[in-house]
Amino acid sequence: MMLFLLSSVFAHPFSTDEYSLRSSVQVTEKGVSMLVAMEVPIPRALKEIGAKKEESKRVKQKKIDTYTKKQWKLLGDALSYTIDGVPQKGKWFPIDDPSNGKAAEGFFVYLITFKAKKKPKLNEGSVIELINTAYPAEKMVYSASVYDSDVWSIKSSTANDVLGENQFSPITSEERWTRDETLRNLTFTIQKPQKK
Repeated sequence: MMLFLLSSVFAHPFSTDEYSLRSSVQVTEKGVSMLVAMEVPIPRALKEIGAKKEESKRVKQKKIDTYTKKQWKLLGDALSYTIDGVPQKGKWFPIDDPSNGKAAEGFFVYLITFKAKKKPKLNEGSVIELINTAYPAEKMVYSASVYDSDVWSIKSSTANDVLGENQFSPITSEERWTRDETLRNLTFTIQKPQKK
């Protein structure tokens, strides 16, 4: 499932001084699979990393690794997730992907997912909400997508309200992104798939 959500891990197509937050979710028989991505502009990250030209490669890498762990923690601490208003217990953790914590196309990219303590109880009409409070004061662009599965389909979502079918456009497409802060948080309602 995570490979499906990770099918396109690329930078947003806007200014490289803007942060980005992106959420991708699919509800399956196993539960709620989530990928949350944050992009930090390289100049801002390098300033915060504080590596100096005269430092050895090992020292620089240690500083980068420390900063990467800090960003994963910051993003995980800034996220909360509820089903029908009930906070879900579990842990946010970095996903195993070559791009995670690396710089590309003007940004350092950070990717995390959620491991629930137990399988969530889902019902027809359940409302799932993902709240993201990371970097609230920064210039930000947003994207979100919610995917149907064999067992649950999406009745409504803020991703659909804001982006419509563009939520499934290539990640490098401007139409896939918005400055509308509505998508800082992702809310959606599930239903059983409609019979054709």
